[in-house]
Formats: sequence, structure tokens, C-alpha cells
Amino acid sequence: MSGAAGRVGLVLVSHSRALAEATETLARQMTGESVAIACAAGAGEGGVELGTDATAIAAALERVCGPAGAVVLMDLGSAILSAETALELVDPELGARTRLTGGPIVEGAVAAAVRAAAGGTVDQVAADARQALAAKIAQLGEGEPPAAVATSAASASATGAAPATAGAAAAVAAAAATAAMAEVATADPSGLHARPAAHLIARAAAFDARITLENVSNGRGPVPTASLIALASLGARRGDVLRVRATGRQAAEAVEALVALLQREAEAAAPAAIAVSGFAIPVAPGVALGPLVRLARSLPDVPETTVDDIAAEVERLRRALELAAQDLGNALRGSDILDAHQALLCDPALVDEALARIERERCNAAWAFCQAVDAAAAIYRQLEDPYLRAREADVHDVGHAVVRALLGGAAGTVPDGPPAVVLVDDLTPSEAARLDAARVLGVIDRRGGPTSHAAILLRAAGIPAVAGAAALVPEAGGARAGLDGATGEVWIDPDPETALAVERRRAVLRASRRPAAARDGRLRLACGRAVELWANVAGPSDARAARDAGALGIGLLRTEMPFLGRLDEPGEAEQAALLAETFAVFAGAPIVVRTLDAGGDKALPYLALEAETNPSLGVRGVRLSLARPALLEAQLRAILVAGRGHDVRVLIPMVSTAAEVSAVRAALERAHRALAAAGRPHRWPVATGIMVEVPSAALMAERLARQADFFSIGTNDLTQHTLAAERGHARLHALADPAHPAVLRLVRAVVEAGHAAGRPVSVCGEAAGDPDVAPLLVGLGVTQLSMCASAFDAVEDALAGATFAELAAAAEEALTVDEASAARATRAAARRPG
Repeated sequence: MSGAAGRVGLVLVSHSRALAEATETLARQMTGESVAIACAAGAGEGGVELGTDATAIAAALERVCGPAGAVVLMDLGSAILSAETALELVDPELGARTRLTGGPIVEGAVAAAVRAAAGGTVDQVAADARQALAAKIAQLGEGEPPAAVATSAASASATGAAPATAGAAAAVAAAAATAAMAEVATADPSGLHARPAAHLIARAAAFDARITLENVSNGRGPVPTASLIALASLGARRGDVLRVRATGRQAAEAVEALVALLQREAEAAAPAAIAVSGFAIPVAPGVALGPLVRLARSLPDVPETTVDDIAAEVERLRRALELAAQDLGNALRGSDILDAHQALLCDPALVDEALARIERERCNAAWAFCQAVDAAAAIYRQLEDPYLRAREADVHDVGHAVVRALLGGAAGTVPDGPPAVVLVDDLTPSEAARLDAARVLGVIDRRGGPTSHAAILLRAAGIPAVAGAAALVPEAGGARAGLDGATGEVWIDPDPETALAVERRRAVLRASRRPAAARDGRLRLACGRAVELWANVAGPSDARAARDAGALGIGLLRTEMPFLGRLDEPGEAEQAALLAETFAVFAGAPIVVRTLDAGGDKALPYLALEAETNPSLGVRGVRLSLARPALLEAQLRAILVAGRGHDVRVLIPMVSTAAEVSAVRAALERAHRALAAAGRPHRWPVATGIMVEVPSAALMAERLARQADFFSIGTNDLTQHTLAAERGHARLHALADPAHPAVLRLVRAVVEAGHAAGRPVSVCGEAAGDPDVAPLLVGLGVTQLSMCASAFDAVEDALAGATFAELAAAAEEALTVDEASAARATRAAARRPG
């Protein structure tokens, strides 16, 4: 499941792919990425023909239907038949959690998405979808809105009305003791329309209170704040007075927050300067404040015309591919991402498909290539894993470069002027690479995400950035903007007091940064004990940034990069070349290379893996590698060839049993013998370690030490598996905390087993770079912390002035508490001066 797991998912079934995708875009304007939405629309290859496909609907359901269930919206009669057939194709348990609704696909999708984002049940979401036309019918006076009865009942329930029983008086008295009320005028010229209503629902869901809204001016309501349809039924227009009521433990806080939100929404819609603030997705750390400008894009319209000379058009496309390669090479030179882009320019799924269209349909080269790009992008868009899904932007980036080569136009540029914050919709990698850090203070991407290649480039360039900000930042933007790329905070046209606070935050951050030249990869505690700072990297540019930051070595080299952003498997020579470039950056330093960590929710398109009910516990990591021995041994040979002359060590991901370690060691031996027989120079022998990400590996660490040369604890997966809390689950964020005593106890077990066997133990999960958790890890005996290089300063500050005895005492106390929050509080002991 995606990061939207835990909420009801939506499937949009339409005869038109364009209609479904546009509807999804509209719904996401209200909810962002908080709800899993899948389009199962169109027929034929790429969904370009009108029609519906039951198998596509079934696949969409399997992607978005988690424990909370899913709601399916359909447009025309045969779509219903296809949806009903799809329910027969999926697992019966999944089908039982699915609701087909007759609600209108556009209005219904918006209403359903908002209710799902607020945590509604599958039946509540389906009901809101069915009643989506109620407000429109009432507004046009076409009859009694079908939601009237339901809304009245829901209102009574939401207000906590007690039945006429002997306990009614006591119930009323108790409710009054925890009740709050306030009124606010609607200043928005459009009234309480869909977007502010969606924001209101999301905000209300955060409080332990029953909340209603009433339109005092026209006498409508009260209605619960959990339903977009119910709020629309209020018919609130500019100037109407809205009464917010709440009962429950957080009634007062809820009323205060919602009144403030309604006031901000009104200010945001006013023609005067807006003062919106909120949270987007953190992408690249840093604080920025300055003029807001839009990235200027110039891409010509692609004509849908035919040609007479097919051979000449084929030659035009081949020449355009060469020019696009040069253009992207200039922009991405020195970046790990260039290889993926160059591979796409040669990918048969794009090139052969475009050539076939030219020959088959006699269409022009630009149109043919765009059609091929759209089909390839759709493959990535439907993937579950957010990292892989983000590769869609790479495909479009390549497509834009080819279109520019054929028809003219210019790459995205920042308008002339003083340094500014740049606003953009879905920044592409080549656009990110062209940004000049001297002129770009920060980036606000209305779409995008933290795992895109553009995000990786922004982090490498040190440009603060946030993404997924469409709900916070209107397309028109504003005159001035601020952002914090570490927290995700965004300010549009901040008032002077807010702007001053942002400037102070930026100044403090700059002052806290220490020169990398002062770091040799080791920091010493007050008692003299050394802690090593290693870096997690994904390729050459990450490695250079880590080396510049003073990392001792690479503690985790993720080898997924050459496997991503493409539709075919990378060759052995290609892998070796990219690895060699990364190894060269850390020549003479230790380098830990993790074998391919794919499978499960990271389903690479060309592997054709079967869909799994629970991908996190499925065929992934070492399980996938052992199931595909040719894939594994090709990668191992590439690592050994590239590793010649370097201190390279191999790391096995997702180990559960000793047998898996033995099998990989045997594959490594076969790779060595094959290279030796072919007379190819390579690194040998190599130390081989395991990732401890599964509780069984931590509990069996003493025995696994007989097979492994070192341990690297991956706290991200170890935490989610130990606490049975998916790390991307929106409602389990607090539970999925590596500071939980249960996780810390497993870390201690691994450290003790490692020390007893003389095996080094490092931590390479996010906990290593968390200033609250890193002192606890060191106190448990971990001496190697591998993290994003940008986290070095914060970790050093957290450990400054502490002795190992103090850290050990804090860690011991953390093992005795009940909750992660209490364990984090013990970090104070680690910050006492020595």
C-alpha cells in the first residue's frame, strides 16, 4: 500500500482516460496525496480508446484497497458492468471491503476524497459520493436535496443530542461542560466553496471533539464538519455568519482553530496580499525567504498532423534524439541521473514505439514520441512505490527535450531579477539541474515529491525545497514567499512579523553550520571515545556531497539507481561503470555496497513481479535476489569489477535467516570464479555483512555473526516490522518511531552479539541522523552512524559535551520506559556538559 494506507481508497472508472485523470487532479487539489486514488479508464493499449477494462479495475483495486476499503465511482452503464466483473476477479476479502457507488464521477470523487482524507469509513465515503449532487440541486432549486434527511440525522448525531431517557439531563450537563462556540463572517467572495471546505474538514478531523457548522444568516444547519456535501448544503455566501460549535475534550481548541482557518481562507481568496501558511512535503533542508517567481517554461504545442515522407520523419526523430541527449547531457553532466535519462532516450518502449507509430499511422515525429512518452509515463504512474512512481517525471523530462529538439522552445528558466523563491508545477530533473543556487533561494513545487530525481538534485545543490504544495499555494502564487525545507512549512506573502521570524530562523541555521574541513569523519565524546560519521548515498553526486561534508566513508550505497527510471534491466557493464564512478569519489575510504533492495512495494516494471497482498512482507530484498540468480550474480560481478583497488564491502538487505546469507556468499563465490576464469581483474576477497531490518535477524544475531562479517541496522524497516506499524501510514506516524524501547532493545541485542563475535555494528536508518535518537544508539554501543550528510551538524550538536557513561545511562533509562516519547526525553542526559 502507498503512504495513503489506512484511509479509504478511490478507483475512478471512466470510458475516457482524460476525464478520469482530470477528475483525480481535481480531487487531489482538495486532499493532496493523503488519499490513494487510482484511475482505471479507457481501453486498449495505454487506455487511449474509449471503453473500460475489468482487469484494469481489478488491478486498481488491489493497489488502493487497504484495510479501510475502497470506493469505486463509474461514469456510464458499461462501466458498472466492468466494475461488477472486477469484483469477481479480486480476492473475496478485498471485494467485501469495496463499495460501488452510483454517485456522479466528478462531484462524487471530490466529495469522497475529502471524506476519506478526514478518516471516514468506507460506507461514509460511499454515502458522500452518492449525495454529491445535493448542494447543486438545492442551489438551482430543482427539488428537495436527497441529502436532507441524511444531513439532519448526521447533524443530530454530531451535536451529541441525547435521547429522551432518564439520563438525558446528565448527558446534556456533561456536554455543556466541554462545549465551545464562536461565530465568524464568510469573507471569501465565493463563499464556503469546495477548497476551503476541504481544508476545514481536514483540520476538524485532528481534534477529539464533535463539531458542527451552522449558517446563521440563512438558517441552514447545523451540519457535521466531516462531510463536504453537508457543508455545501449550508449555501454559505460572502457575508454570511457561520456558527462553529463543538463538544468534547478538545472543543475549545477545535473552535479556535476552525475560526482561525476560516479567516485565513478568506484572506487567501481576497485580492489583497494573502497570508497563507501551512505544511507541504519537506524535500531539501534549509530556510528561504524572498520574492516569488514562476519557473518560465516554453514548450510548443504538438500538432497532430500526418506526413508524406515516412523515411524523412524517422530520420528527424533520430536526429532529435541525438540533440536531446546533448541537451540533457549538458544539464545533467556529473549527475547520477544522466545515465537514467540517456537510457530512456534509447529505450525500445519509447523509441521503437514512436518509430512504429510513424510508420503505422504516418504521424509526425513529435506526436509519435509524445504518445510513446504518455504510455510509458502511465506505467510509472500506476506503480505503488512512491520512489518508482516519481520516475514519471523523468520520462516527461526526456519527452520535453525531444519535443524541443523537433519543434523549438526553451527549457524552464528563472526570470531575470534578484534572487528569488521559485514556484513550479512538477519540477523535472533537467530543470532542477539548471537552477543556479546563487539566484534561487528555494523551490516550492505544487506537485512533485521527496523521492523524485529533481528532489535529489535540489538536495545535492543545497537549495531548500518543499513539494506537494498545491493546496497551500494558488497557481498565481504571491509576491513573496518563505519556506522551511526541513519542516515543510510554507508562507505566502507573510506579514512583517512572520517574515522577521523566518529571517531569524534562516540566520540561526546558517550560523549553526560548521565547515566540512573541520571534520574528518570522526567526532570524539567528552571522554575521548570516537563515533564515526558515515554517509548514505545513491550515486556519484551524493558521494561528492558526502565527501565534501567530511564523511569517513559510505555506510550505505543504494544500488537501485541504475535499475530505476527505465523500462529494461541495466547491463553488467553499465552497472560497473556507474559504481566505479561512485567508488572513485571515496578512493581509499571504506565503501559499503548494498545489493539490490527491490521487490514488494518497489516493483521494478521490467521484473514483472506478481502483485502481493502485503508487499512489505513479500518477495523483496535478498528474497528477490535469490529468486533471480542471474540478476544477483550480474550485480555481484559488477561490484567486484568496479571495486578493484577500493575498500569495498557487500551488504545483503532484508536478511531473515542464516541460509539466505550462505546462499548470497555462494553466489559471490561463483561471481569471483567466473571473473577469474575470464581473466577480468576484480576485488577479492570482500567482506560481506547483513542488514538487520527484520526482528528475526536481531534475535538471531549471535548465530548470524558466524556468517556475517559485519552488521548494519536498518532502523526504518526494523521499526515498522517490530511495531507492526507501516512507516508510511499517516495515522501510525507516532507509533513507527525508532526510539521505541522495543526497537532499542533489539539494537542492544545486535550490538552485544556483534561485540561478542568481533563484528562491527553500524546503524544506517533514519534514526542515525535523528538528534534525539543518535545519542541513545551511541549509548547502546553503536560506534558507526551512517546518514544523509546534511544531518552531520545536528548529530554532532546532540553528542557535543557528553561522555559515553552519560549516553549509556540515558540509553539504559530509555530501555525501561513504555513509550518512544519517554525514550526520546532521556536525550537530556546525553546533553549535559562533561
